[in-house]
Amino acid sequence: MRPFTRRRIVNSSIAIVAVALIAWWVRRVELSLGRSAFHSGWLLMAAMIVLASYSLRKRLPTLPLGRSAWWMQMHIYLGFASIAIFLLHIQWRLPNGILETTLACVFAATIASGCLGLYWTRTLPQRLARVGEEVLYEEIPRLRQLIRDHAQSTILATVRTSGQVTLGEYYDQHLSSYFASRRSWQYRLRPTSERRKQLMADLTEATRYLSDAERKTAEQLFSLIRRRDDLDYHDALQWRLKGWLFVHIALTFPLLLLAAFHGWTAHLFSGDLLLGLSRLDYPRLGHLGMGVAT
Repeated sequence: MRPFTRRRIVNSSIAIVAVALIAWWVRRVELSLGRSAFHSGWLLMAAMIVLASYSLRKRLPTLPLGRSAWWMQMHIYLGFASIAIFLLHIQWRLPNGILETTLACVFAATIASGCLGLYWTRTLPQRLARVGEEVLYEEIPRLRQLIRDHAQSTILATVRTSGQVTLGEYYDQHLSSYFASRRSWQYRLRPTSERRKQLMADLTEATRYLSDAERKTAEQLFSLIRRRDDLDYHDALQWRLKGWLFVHIALTFPLLLLAAFHGWTAHLFSGDLLLGLSRLDYPRLGHLGMGVAT
């Protein structure tokens, strides 16, 4: 058995056993007429704090906080376990009230962004590797400019030396905007090679009307079109890899704040924190979903 497969089986088994023990514990609390929502809620809060601390671990790589690979595995499986704890906490019912609904939506969005990011980090690097050359995301604008400058200088040199303008006119009409502009958001969301194929086919057709010197320059344009398309592909996929992480982290901190506020109001209603709260306030706050789960 490969180490990757063995690690996945072991980690999944640990997560499943842990969730089963938590479910058994919550059931025992309910049978003893205890407040299981408090227990599962604090456990879920602790899990979310540990999950959020992974971001801090990545920002402090020099501190002796354990290997990043171990933190990553813990983050993945604890994230999946937190889904089960969340369902136990809400007792498999739909949330009600503004606060509970908002908290549940932010939790679901955070989990969804994490799952999507996990899928992309496992699949997109393989797709980028098939392109060939490794490109840094921050270098892509500069490399695009170099390709554009190279194409323009090559065309100008050909016009000067050969005196033929057919390829120059073709470049202005069909290729200049391609090298000068950035790809659309639609391409970033679903990158395809359709435009590349179309440009290559059109340029192939145009070579029938070119002189020998222009055909040699056209061969360079074929290469630049492919190079530019590869850069656009890198841009689209690497933008996904960076974008999902930004969204995931941006959702994490509002989630923690909402969860803390929810826990505070739950204890408030139970009388643990504010024994002097007037009973007249209970119905009004109840409409906001701040009632304590029992």
